[in-house]
Amino acid sequence: MKKLLISFIMLGLVTITTAQQAPKVSPVVKATATATGQKLQYPQTDKPEIESVLIEIAPGGESGRHMHPVPTYVYVLEGTLTVDMDNESPREYAAGSGFLESLNTWHNGKNLGQAPVKVLVVFVSEEGKKNFIRAEGQPKK
Repeated sequence: MKKLLISFIMLGLVTITTAQQAPKVSPVVKATATATGQKLQYPQTDKPEIESVLIEIAPGGESGRHMHPVPTYVYVLEGTLTVDMDNESPREYAAGSGFLESLNTWHNGKNLGQAPVKVLVVFVSEEGKKNFIRAEGQPKK
């Protein structure tokens, strides 16, 4: 009986501890359009693929002019990312912010700050399809 009582007390303590450590959820992005207003469209395929990469851009560095033919989500982990797009004003994204990149629009990510910029990039694509197209003459990184 004593062991059963101790078991119930321990179970109660575990339940209380677990309840006090509930996860904190902070929304980052919920969007139906890209940063430039293009309607979000998923690839129509029977071979879906999601790929994620971590990218670090040194102070004064840049990604090089490129575009994405598939939906692309970017989350800035550290620093401030400046994105120059054709026919648009530059946009700045600070650490903790996320956005959907424009589809089929030439752009260049830059680090104009003094510390590295680190971003997580997630591509929603299909197997075998390119998710990144570099402008001709741009160095491969």
